[in-house]
Amino acid sequence: MRILHTADWHLGKIVNDFSMLEDQRYYLTNLIELLKDKEIDAIIMAGDLYDRALPPKEAVALANRTLTRMVKELGVPVFVIAGNHDSNERIEYAADLLADSRLYIEGTMKDSIRKVAFQGTNFYLLPFADHVYVREKLQDDTIKNMEDAIRAQLATVKATMNPNEVNILIAHGYVIQTGNDTSEPSDSERPLSIGTSEYVDVSLFEDFDYVALGHLHKAQKVKDDKVRYSGSILKYSKSETPHQKQTSIVTIEKDKLEIEPLRIKPLRDMRTIRSTFSELMKGQSEDYLFFELEDTEYVLDAMNQLRRRYPHAMGLEYVSRRETESVALQHNREDLQQLSYPDLFKDFYEQYRAIEMEESDQKIVADIFSALGRND
Repeated sequence: MRILHTADWHLGKIVNDFSMLEDQRYYLTNLIELLKDKEIDAIIMAGDLYDRALPPKEAVALANRTLTRMVKELGVPVFVIAGNHDSNERIEYAADLLADSRLYIEGTMKDSIRKVAFQGTNFYLLPFADHVYVREKLQDDTIKNMEDAIRAQLATVKATMNPNEVNILIAHGYVIQTGNDTSEPSDSERPLSIGTSEYVDVSLFEDFDYVALGHLHKAQKVKDDKVRYSGSILKYSKSETPHQKQTSIVTIEKDKLEIEPLRIKPLRDMRTIRSTFSELMKGQSEDYLFFELEDTEYVLDAMNQLRRRYPHAMGLEYVSRRETESVALQHNREDLQQLSYPDLFKDFYEQYRAIEMEESDQKIVADIFSALGRND
């Protein structure tokens, strides 16, 4: 069986005041056209269909058109679960009716995990639910964190699962390999809970032949290829600019698994550019851009000037100032008593400006403090 594993569409996403809907529409349209030649048997969308619980009407329309085209034009079943950004109840609207068209949407936690059997493969749909909700739903006071919640929900499945069949779990959460965590989160991912209680150890999923995960925006495996994040379809923050976005085509049989990355060039890339203002003003681009200016002095109205050449500029910061301002002056009370005002000013100047203070400037400062009677 060949399955498309995708997740984290975040339809309706706004990044630095720019709506991503046009980019999302472009990507999903091209994805469907590309899949027509890939001979896939099923599609998984592992959560965060929308970016927020009350998505704009344009995002709902895009979701409706995309999922409808997938079912009708590709002729395959589509499995969708709710992520932590989605409204569990809203995303599940008309789910029973849609199942008759092989569009399986699981939004809310049930007493038992929904199982859909298709072509000898069992798909288990586990929508996101925080551990407090799971604890109340199951009336189990031993559930203290997300790992406890997932363990409790999977208990019934593991007790009845046929190990001779292909079993696929669709889930949304922060899965790690305890003691060897190499997962890479990004700034646009909303925390699932406070502290470390959101983490779920990968060992809970060993009985499954494949675990299709959503939540982390970088495509990556957890321990091995059978537990994977597909990543988001587009870049949604500055921290994601180094990512190479992809979805995955999973070819699976019992005891056989192959992962084929599927990459689509976006309408606009999202990049970080580090340079001086004068150099940047020589170029132009339609991409979403974050600028890291190397200038040591502020440039008047820099962002508005740059947007004349880069209309989708998203952010700007002065890296020399960021690097110097992030380092606090390290002086204890004894230092402050021993150092003169001119010396303290020199230390401050050199840390703030990231350059050495000229002797002529030091003399000017010393003369000023002397005139004020505060040179000691």
